[in-house]
Amino acid sequence: MVERVLVVFLDGVGLGEDDPEINPFALTDLPTLHGLLDGRRLVQANGGLSTRQASLLPLDAQLGVPGLPQSGTGQTTILTGVNAPALLGRHYGPYPDQALRELLSNGSLFRQLLAAGKPAAFANAYPDRFLNRLGRGTERLSANTRAALLAGLKLRGPNDLKAGRAISSLLTNEYWSQWGYDMPHLSAAQAGAQLAGLAEEHALTYFEFWYTDVAGHRQDRDLSLRVLSLLDEFVGGILDTLPLERALLMIISDHGNFEDWTTPKHTHHPALSLIVGDRHEVLASRLQSLQDITPALTSILGVTSAAGKA
Repeated sequence: MVERVLVVFLDGVGLGEDDPEINPFALTDLPTLHGLLDGRRLVQANGGLSTRQASLLPLDAQLGVPGLPQSGTGQTTILTGVNAPALLGRHYGPYPDQALRELLSNGSLFRQLLAAGKPAAFANAYPDRFLNRLGRGTERLSANTRAALLAGLKLRGPNDLKAGRAISSLLTNEYWSQWGYDMPHLSAAQAGAQLAGLAEEHALTYFEFWYTDVAGHRQDRDLSLRVLSLLDEFVGGILDTLPLERALLMIISDHGNFEDWTTPKHTHHPALSLIVGDRHEVLASRLQSLQDITPALTSILGVTSAAGKA
């Protein structure tokens, strides 16, 4: 039985071409991630691969709607099971509009779990200036963060990060020191272990990493390779700590971008999904598009999903 699910959300990561001139995933050696896939790379040609340890899936982010997929509708679809682009008649983002906020308020994954008595956590740590702007209503929030806030989940701050009960959105703590906070040194692997420890206390723990989308828009090759190296180390720290005999790690994204250096825009590539741990094949068999994530997660955690098809 799956008791715990840890979701690592990567903003703007698709499964792209197996071409090292175009795709950082085709160029970079990623010992942890490649080890999960028996040495294979995270590219579209390997979509649908299932090994003893993990399943790599290409998830439909287009959802039957023309145009380039966007974060607002993509993340809302992930967290509600409703085809948000079809509902709006277009892909929309980066931040959710009022219609998307209403969807997130009424039936997000977080709300469904909490209503069923299943504890959930949003693991990102935010600096005081962000939390202060949030209190004044002047902060822009991703659909992920908005959903957590609307469900009543705690948005964690510097004290939580220092106590080891949150994770920096940039994985390590180095930027916090630059911002004037006295934070312990934390490598990407240690951050992964810290996140896995937090996941032991919740049915669902959700962490949002948005820097992949930033790197993709910048078309910065060196930055992309550094980000991938950090992510591989981070996932290694998670896997060294998470009890995979009764837990799942699910790495997901909302649309393509990072995997294609030829454009600063989003792409039509399928969104990346990598599932590791107990019954990964069962969860993988239920996933074809972003719309399937919330129903699949609520089901595997023993909750009847209220998500519908739009």
